Amino acid sequence: MKISGKPPRYQEDHSIYFLTFCTYKRQQLLHRTGIPEMLIENLNRYVKHLDELIAYTIMPDHIHILANVTTVLNLSIFLRNFKKWTSLEIRRILKYDSQHVWQRGTMDHCIRWSWENKDFDNHLQYLLSNSSKHLNIPPKDFRYHNFLEFVEKGWFEEDFYGGDDIELSKRYEPQ
Repeated sequence: MKISGKPPRYQEDHSIYFLTFCTYKRQQLLHRTGIPEMLIENLNRYVKHLDELIAYTIMPDHIHILANVTTVLNLSIFLRNFKKWTSLEIRRILKYDSQHVWQRGTMDHCIRWSWENKDFDNHLQYLLSNSSKHLNIPPKDFRYHNFLEFVEKGWFEEDFYGGDDIELSKRYEPQ
């Protein structure tokens, strides 16, 4: 029997997933004119395969998503459809002749819940503070995520930059 070098993936239905997927060879395609708006529109279009799109951020060469899913199969369908359609649109908008827009696969992490665990909090804060860490743009000024929705809910102050020890998971209620 051959033992795989990879650990088994932890997957669970009725869970929240933190997803990251990157452009092919980390090309800086996603902040070009018209692309972020198209991606946000398509996140909202394909969200029907998820229970809830909690948070997203679109960086120049990757996307982070925090989503509540009913089944792992629905998550796979969402990723397949979203990546397939948006790759066609990105190639069309940019007149991009490369066959690849997205890297194969997606990095995923099933959020684990426990009384003392801050997995949800840490991933949400990481996602929303990505613009300040990597682009030096405060979350309130970054246009390609849904940070201001969390400010409206009272989860974050508008001047949040990341790294704050905030207990968010106690505020989250699935839709």
